[in-house]
Amino acid sequence: MRKALDGVNAILLFVVVGYAVWAWPRLPTEIPAHFGIDGRVDRWAATTPFEWFLLPAIAVLSWLGMIAVGKFATARPQRINLPGGQSLADYPESVHPAVREHVRAFVALATTELLVIFGLIVLAQFRTATGSDGQPLILAVLA
Repeated sequence: MRKALDGVNAILLFVVVGYAVWAWPRLPTEIPAHFGIDGRVDRWAATTPFEWFLLPAIAVLSWLGMIAVGKFATARPQRINLPGGQSLADYPESVHPAVREHVRAFVALATTELLVIFGLIVLAQFRTATGSDGQPLILAVLA
C-alpha cells in the first residue's frame, strides 16, 4: 500500500505544481492571499511569483519533509512507540519490518492528505482570482 501511496503522492505533487505553472499566465493582477474561516477571501495580494508559487513551494517542502520523517522514524526501532508505552525495540526482530512498513504507510497517507489540501487551496485561489467561486473548495479543506 505504501508504494502505491508514494506513487499517488508524486502524481499529486506534479499536479499541484503543474497546475500552478499552467495557471500563472492566466492570473489577473490580484490573487487571494488568505481565506477566512467562512471560506471567503479576507486578504488580496498583487500577483507575483512569490505570492502565487508560495503554496506549491510549501507543498514540495512538505512532501520532502514527510519523506524525511518516514525515513527518520523507521531508521531505528527505539524511535517507534507502540501502544502500551513500549518501543519497537522491545519486540522481537521478526515483527520490525511489518511495523516499519505500517509507519511508512501512515506517513505516506498523511502526505496524501496534505497534498490534496494544498491542491484544493491552489485551485480555490485560481477559481476565486478568475471570478469563479472558490469558497466550496476552502470549506472542503476546513471540514
